[in-house]
Amino acid sequence: MQTSKARWLNVRRMVAIGEVPRRQPRQQRWQVVMTNPSDHRQAYPSRQLATKIAVGDLSEDQAQMIAARRLDDLSDKLCRAQSLNWFKKLLRPPQPVMGLYLYGGVGRGKTMLMDMFVNSLPHHQTAPTAWRLHFHDFMVLAQDNIHAARQADDDDPIEATAQMLALRGQVICFDEMEVRDIADAMILARLFSLLLARGITVVATSNRHADDLYKDGLHRDRFLPFIELLKSRCDMVELGAGVDWRSTVLATIPTWYHPWDVATKSALDLAFRHVTDQKPVTSETIRVAGRDIIIEKVAGDIGYASFASLCDAPLAARDYLAIAGRFAGLVIADIPQFTESNEHLARRFMWLIDALYDRGRFLVASAATDINDLYVGHQWRFEFNRSA
Repeated sequence: MQTSKARWLNVRRMVAIGEVPRRQPRQQRWQVVMTNPSDHRQAYPSRQLATKIAVGDLSEDQAQMIAARRLDDLSDKLCRAQSLNWFKKLLRPPQPVMGLYLYGGVGRGKTMLMDMFVNSLPHHQTAPTAWRLHFHDFMVLAQDNIHAARQADDDDPIEATAQMLALRGQVICFDEMEVRDIADAMILARLFSLLLARGITVVATSNRHADDLYKDGLHRDRFLPFIELLKSRCDMVELGAGVDWRSTVLATIPTWYHPWDVATKSALDLAFRHVTDQKPVTSETIRVAGRDIIIEKVAGDIGYASFASLCDAPLAARDYLAIAGRFAGLVIADIPQFTESNEHLARRFMWLIDALYDRGRFLVASAATDINDLYVGHQWRFEFNRSA
């Protein structure tokens, strides 16, 4: 039986000779996109956006169209760079293609535009390969690889991880880039530097400008060189003020469903489909300090989970902050009425609500009672009224 070190060394040897093993994730949380090899201009993000507007799925939004056209240009540049034959590349090595960093408020369509961009890239032997995943998933994957390299006594675990990750594609697309943890900040600074040095093009979305990443964080001065590097390799594109489509959807549906019955379950499922724009649904595992938190349904940046899985489990405030950092909103099923017999559940629920509020997230839920009658205990009455 191979030891961990032997397995890792075998992987490194295969990388060196170009034979890369296909590692299957616990869940399919990223994708290498396969698209039609016909003229990619037919699938420009701006054309996809215009089609949605024409059929009435979206309203015109100038900021979205400007961002879509910037993504059109990036798609063209990537395809041109990839189409150069090996002789031309040998005579004049191409410069890395500048990426894009899309930032703006929640619900401005950043994820939608990134999906359109990824779908616009052709997939054949001379086309660029795009690797798209949520930023949180990227950090989990990076930490797993770094840990494996350390277990194998690799001289430079982060360098080894960068080498492995760079092989997944020439374009890495991150959704919801956010840095809040000092350990992540330090890993990210060096890992990204190594990836960018290998010519990787980055496309990212975030709720904040790159200058505000890890704002007020511990030892932030050590993180500033990474921010400058990111800005030197990605054009900053703001999705300014406009219509928040998700707020528009939320304004048209109830956000609190009660009591528990078949009709309530059906209504909550329908609400989830509305707020996710019927995106494909998977499950996801969020790792916090070695603990795995399973979110039963995930579509884009929205999670759906039972109350029991989130609050009738040994989770703390830090775990709920990680959940709120991952999702733009949560749909929670089957919240019980809180009495003196389950005060501990009420406490965890308050931590969750505080985390969602702190991050500006939304909540859609089903419960046993109306929200005004949800808490009938005594220990947390004042705190619960503030949270509710």
